[in-house]
Amino acid sequence: MIKLIDNALKMLTKADNGIILLNVSNEPVHPADAAFRGELVTPYNALDFIAESFKVNGLQIGDREIRMKLIQLLLEFEKVEANKTRKSKLKELLAENELKEFGKII
Repeated sequence: MIKLIDNALKMLTKADNGIILLNVSNEPVHPADAAFRGELVTPYNALDFIAESFKVNGLQIGDREIRMKLIQLLLEFEKVEANKTRKSKLKELLAENELKEFGKII
């Protein structure tokens, strides 16, 4: 899945307003590079290509609602990961200083 995401990102960086140029080897080419080298290219809708690639792998990324839910999921996941890291650092700090409790009101 990581390779699929990397390829999609690479394709979008070489796209011009969502249109990607593919050379004879079906490799994405930036329009400026194709013009400079005089390569024969075929225009292709990058967004459709990416959506189809993800669909084949079981993810309907072409659906806006799913993309928004994925963004929300990733943000929540990052929050949980950040909190987990902070908690483990706090436990290490407490263990180093031999403190059993932190912030307890007496």
